[in-house]
Amino acid sequence: MSTVTAAPDSTDPLATALATVRAFAAADPAVVSARGVEALVAGVGVGTPRKTWILPGVRERAVALVRGCAADRLDQARPYRVVPAGPSPVARALHAVGLAMAGEPALVFCGTGTTGYGAFHEALHLAARHAAPVTFVVGWYENPGPFAAPLAGTPASLAASLGIATTVLDGNDAAAVRDAVAASGLHLVQATLRGRD
Repeated sequence: MSTVTAAPDSTDPLATALATVRAFAAADPAVVSARGVEALVAGVGVGTPRKTWILPGVRERAVALVRGCAADRLDQARPYRVVPAGPSPVARALHAVGLAMAGEPALVFCGTGTTGYGAFHEALHLAARHAAPVTFVVGWYENPGPFAAPLAGTPASLAASLGIATTVLDGNDAAAVRDAVAASGLHLVQATLRGRD
């Protein structure tokens, strides 16, 4: 993979993060790339407190770049408190809750398809039951295409029914994402995204 660099003249951390993630998305040869989620990833990378563990999927793994990891070491980003992207988004949600229950604040990326699985509901319920400091960031597509269909309702309505604080926002607005994830604690952010790759 080629070197990924941000715009050198930018003094705004969010603009720098967005440029870095966009450069990574453009250079990434992976079948599943960061294209379409750049603002979501940049906002999370800049807004999430450094003490918080981030559990990204393959699409969101560029969050480690925003935290200072080199592009060729994304699978070794633990020093930056970023867990390597795993194959199971549903397991990732449960792992984040486990970290949070152990006293380590966590943020987990989930997608529209993930919300249709029982383990996602279990993760929300477990987090609510134990007031675990975990933030669920759901990249929400109104029309998910061929991916697993979500159950009735939205992630925000499900979380609210469990007493979890929720924020619904435009996932293409990096500043809104940054502001929504800035505080640690039990929270679900439903970030509406447009289109699919």
